[in-house]
Amino acid sequence: MTSSGEQKRLPKGTFPPLLTLGDASNLVLRIYEHGGGTASLDLLSQLAGNSASSSTFVKKLASLKSYGLAVEQNKTVTLTDLGLALAAPTEADGTASALKAALLRVEVFNRIYERHKGKLLPADEFLRNIVQSEFGVPRDIAELWVRSFKDGARAASLLLDRPDGKTQVRDVAVAEISKADAPTTSSQSVTESRPSSRGDLIDVTVPFSASGQSSRFEVSGGRYASFYVPDKITKRDAEKLKSALTGLSSIIDSLVVDEGSA
Repeated sequence: MTSSGEQKRLPKGTFPPLLTLGDASNLVLRIYEHGGGTASLDLLSQLAGNSASSSTFVKKLASLKSYGLAVEQNKTVTLTDLGLALAAPTEADGTASALKAALLRVEVFNRIYERHKGKLLPADEFLRNIVQSEFGVPRDIAELWVRSFKDGARAASLLLDRPDGKTQVRDVAVAEISKADAPTTSSQSVTESRPSSRGDLIDVTVPFSASGQSSRFEVSGGRYASFYVPDKITKRDAEKLKSALTGLSSIIDSLVVDEGSA
């Protein structure tokens, strides 16, 4: 029996990775940028911001391994093929695919995703109960798993926040497109695509300027769908945006309602 001040030791693998998927991705990018895909433990400790002998550093390295992004041998950390695909994608959807694959390398995340993909994600309290009762996660850390899964799924663009306040788990990685304010008229010229013969769509676009490019599309009820791209984006930014646009039709389809209720 443990004393009141002593915490009961939980089985290995009980806790989620210390690094969220987003943080692990950032560390992978730094390994690639500073070491070309390999790093000594000393270099990795500098990149991670922790002493190589600290327990936090050990857990961060374990996180990279859990996501399948890196391996360690002879005091050298090397990015795996998946880690390289994340750090230096060769296809438009490479980043999204790599993030999804990394998330699903963690068994509990995989099971949550497979159970709910294509469906609505339950409220946190119900998801905690599922994680606890079906996946064998102790009650006192079930919330950590839920929070970590949601952080990772968002980083992998697998969650869609719907207008009704519910969250849908996507079958494919689709980056959410931030809503932009309707563009205002300025010295920049504004181009309009006139409505079709049905009069059901207007595309108003602000060309590239000092602040980027904004587009808005008028839909029913006088509402607008907006898309904004800032200027001076990197090649990696462009790849992410192209990946998001590839799956944009899936988002649109998920929001369709009967015209009578629109």
